[in-house]
Amino acid sequence: MKWKGKIIGLIIFILITIGFFTIKNLIETKNGKINTYIAVNLQLDKILNPRSTNEQSIEEIRVRLNNESTKSSKQPIPFSDIKNITVEVNSEKIPVRIYTPEDGDKFPIIIYSHGGSWISGNLDTHDNVCRKLSQNTKAIVISVDYRLAPENHFPAGLNDVYNVLQWTNKNAKSINGDENHISVAGDSAGGNLSAAVCLMAKDKNGPRIACQVLIYPSTNIYELNTKSWSDFSNDFNISKEEMEKYISLYVPQKEDRKNPYASPLLAKEFNQLPDTLVITAEIDPLRDEGEAYDNKLKETGIQTEVIRFNGVTHGFITMDKITDKADDALNQISLYLQKEFQK
Repeated sequence: MKWKGKIIGLIIFILITIGFFTIKNLIETKNGKINTYIAVNLQLDKILNPRSTNEQSIEEIRVRLNNESTKSSKQPIPFSDIKNITVEVNSEKIPVRIYTPEDGDKFPIIIYSHGGSWISGNLDTHDNVCRKLSQNTKAIVISVDYRLAPENHFPAGLNDVYNVLQWTNKNAKSINGDENHISVAGDSAGGNLSAAVCLMAKDKNGPRIACQVLIYPSTNIYELNTKSWSDFSNDFNISKEEMEKYISLYVPQKEDRKNPYASPLLAKEFNQLPDTLVITAEIDPLRDEGEAYDNKLKETGIQTEVIRFNGVTHGFITMDKITDKADDALNQISLYLQKEFQK
């Protein structure tokens, strides 16, 4: 019987060793160490969804991306005053969701654009993010359900966000808000739209934007040529092949991707843009272009701040179920916005 016990012990040892090295390989990259829970969850996604993006229909891609935005999120925090309305500007009708804090008036306003690679995402995928932002900042959050590609190519979604900005500026008092303290914020594709809407407002002499918060934004869709694209494009939750697919659906003509409203990093002038906070993730192909945008603004004399969160990937802001850094980032964003709203 002793030899049987030794064999069982050896098998257990081998399994533990295999498990250790498997997890070690998952969490350690040549350029950084990734949160264990995130690594395991994203690796399971790859196993459960082996088909490439090019083999999936638009609806299948949307379902997958929307699930990725919500499956690692906690249940939404309680929030009492949420209204869904339709904003009408220049004959366009844009659904929005308005989160209003309790007790007070003339609240500052945050216009939020959700992520989703320009082809997915909606008011529900980022509901908890908007609830937390409103609660933490004591500001009204207006979440924009902008039009998605490929049914609506660039610049349809961007125009929706800009139209909501115009509507907000004119109607702030009607929603108990302060038209003198309007900011924009967004993650990923929403970060791209937020940066672009600031450029658009500057060019069109549009409403004043107090500040912008860009969460791992896409800032250059013309070329995916940064070091972080080279380091991380085939690891975990986003690949260059996938990103090129999403970009082609959003802006079909490659030359149009040079337009600063599509690629804010390629703008020729950055003066008169608002104060800016950029949030990046260490293990993210989009990391370097977000930080490059911060540098461009800083070189122009814009007041900017960049915060890189180590050990996390693209999309971590909605992963509060598996990493504390999701709430850490939202807390940093909220502190920044509170400071900016006092100016």
